Amino acid sequence: MTLMQEKAKCSILSIVPYRIIPTVNGGQVSILNMHHHMGKLISDHVVTTEDTGSSDAYAFDMHRALPCNATRYVPFAFQKIMVSLAKQYDVTAIMCDHPYMAISAVRLARKLGLPYYLRCHNIESERFRTLGKPWWRIMRAYEKWAMQKAAGVFFVAKEDAQWAVDHFGIPAERCHFLAYGTTLSEKPKEELHTIAKKKLAAEWNIDENKTWIYFIGSLDYKPNEEAVEYILNEVAPRLRKSNSNYHILIGGKGLNQDLQEKVKASSDISYVGFIPDLDDFLNACDIMVNPVLTGGGVKTKAVEALAYNKIVVSPFTGAAGLIPEVSGNNLVITPDNNWDAFTAATVNAMQLKADIPEDFYKIFYWGNVARQAVDIMCKG
Repeated sequence: MTLMQEKAKCSILSIVPYRIIPTVNGGQVSILNMHHHMGKLISDHVVTTEDTGSSDAYAFDMHRALPCNATRYVPFAFQKIMVSLAKQYDVTAIMCDHPYMAISAVRLARKLGLPYYLRCHNIESERFRTLGKPWWRIMRAYEKWAMQKAAGVFFVAKEDAQWAVDHFGIPAERCHFLAYGTTLSEKPKEELHTIAKKKLAAEWNIDENKTWIYFIGSLDYKPNEEAVEYILNEVAPRLRKSNSNYHILIGGKGLNQDLQEKVKASSDISYVGFIPDLDDFLNACDIMVNPVLTGGGVKTKAVEALAYNKIVVSPFTGAAGLIPEVSGNNLVITPDNNWDAFTAATVNAMQLKADIPEDFYKIFYWGNVARQAVDIMCKG
């Protein structure tokens, strides 16, 4: 089947409940890349909020039909416009990112006699539970219903897919693992590391001959803030005892003032704030430490680190969604809360040669992830 024939055969109406352009977090990046690569294969019509920016650079069709306020979550409130779009573009399936608008998606699919698919970025009720949110039980009941009604559920972690089978009773054949992807289809050339490290070393006045160990994320998000605390209070003091030649970089916006002051008091740690050019930063660094123990879902920066051929040291919880079998020696997993083992693994990683296997990209490259989704939704 040619690409033109495939686009004519399969047309998806995708419901995205929040702004995705510009991207400021991993969830938005995930949605944008997934639909961009799906749009290269089929007709993908994304219904999202009015404040989403220009989609001219992307392969999907954008429809800004939802308001920016909470009324977009009211069941059936925007059913009429979505029915109109679905009929206009001869839609063959409905896809919903996150369970929040699942009621509307299920109703829309029923009215049109179409299958409905749900893409889950994590087990949302589990994320709420680990964050101490009091409404997690309500979310659990709704999330279970949203999955039960789907012709297929896409999970970004194998662990989440199995959790849905075990706890929600979703049939295994309807639970599909589709990785949180990377835009890289192969590992970067080694000379990019040298070039980027020299550039940023001069910009930040950091010794380029040291091993650069980093953590990056939205630092006003509690699990990431806790990770920085673990680095400062548990990992860094142990690293200093190893007499290793390293420097720790903490990147991302929103780090609270108290933690910034602690960083300033440490000669071997730098807070570099928001990083506008992640390509340079990821090429320049050597090891990612990922001491995240709460929040659920895939730690998206760990996927990026592996794609850039970095060694990732992570506790078991922080490695959810990653696949050791295709990560080679680049992924080192330690027991949760065992900071002696975590630090020892980080010291050992400084001696390792990073060499991510080609099989990693077969699973995690966005083009391959999107192809899997299309094959499932357009199999008829």
